[in-house]
Amino acid sequence: MTSTKIDATRSYVTVYGITPEQAEDFAFDYDATGAALGSDSLLFQLVPNADEWSSVGWIEVADYDYDPSTERLLVTLETKWERPKGWVLAASRDTSYFQNRLVTMTTISEDECRVGGYACMDGEVLQDKELLSLDADEVARYYDDNYPDHGVDDLDTLLWNAINKFEQVCKDFYLGEDNS
Repeated sequence: MTSTKIDATRSYVTVYGITPEQAEDFAFDYDATGAALGSDSLLFQLVPNADEWSSVGWIEVADYDYDPSTERLLVTLETKWERPKGWVLAASRDTSYFQNRLVTMTTISEDECRVGGYACMDGEVLQDKELLSLDADEVARYYDDNYPDHGVDDLDTLLWNAINKFEQVCKDFYLGEDNS
């Protein structure tokens, strides 16, 4: 089996409660089409002051999507090491489409050893926690054929279960949703 590890720290930013009309307006006002194709201009449009981005030295948009059935806007970001918490916090405070909405960010570290959860609303941090922490040797087993009980799909399941649980807890607690 060949290694298919991610080569960057990947953060999944979700904005809840965006109606289809608002998503259409957002796509018109900002470079949503370019973001879907990997353009980074959306980052600077939403948070133009790079001083608010924290210590993130490199950040790119990996994907952009809107799901009308769940009214969620999803932006996937890649950074070298750090989670872009400052960028997300500033976007939740300064971007009119994100104000008064739950914004979550879940992050899988570059080495897949850590999964972090971050939630904010209107520039206020609601959650900032480590969701999963694995030893590097343990992660390596998932990529090693000598460990048949550890496959890459098992690692993906482990990572995504932590993310899905965090997202559900945030929706239940901050939005009053219970879809379990």
